[in-house]
Amino acid sequence: MDLPPIRRRAWVATSPDRAYDLIADVSRMAEWSPNVVEVAYADNDGPRVGAVFTGVNKVGDRVWESSSRVLTAEPGKEFSWETGDGVVRWTYSFHANTVITVDWQLLKPLPEFASQLDELRRFTARGIEDTLIAIAEAQSCTR
Repeated sequence: MDLPPIRRRAWVATSPDRAYDLIADVSRMAEWSPNVVEVAYADNDGPRVGAVFTGVNKVGDRVWESSSRVLTAEPGKEFSWETGDGVVRWTYSFHANTVITVDWQLLKPLPEFASQLDELRRFTARGIEDTLIAIAEAQSCTR
């Protein structure tokens, strides 16, 4: 699969270390993402390479659970994970003046999405944008 990643960026009024802490605490993702119901590390594990977490997502009437494995956990720099046994890779990177970059890469499309890849990419891009806006707004209220 050679689809380019979806990439979105946003400036957030916080430090790269604080931005990393917000994202690496995956339980907080439900506060910002319009499609996340809840997320938790397995066995109360934390943000470290190899840690596993489970998420519950909802879009309309469709609810599903996914399992993810942390790939990188570099405070102040990058936090990434793969979902669904290598189906999707999410990467959050943190830059000076705190710009958060989110990359979403579909690694191996599931057959049920094969005919809907354009729609899936548009939906995902909107979700990333909404999430970044919510994080930025939440941080601007805490300054």
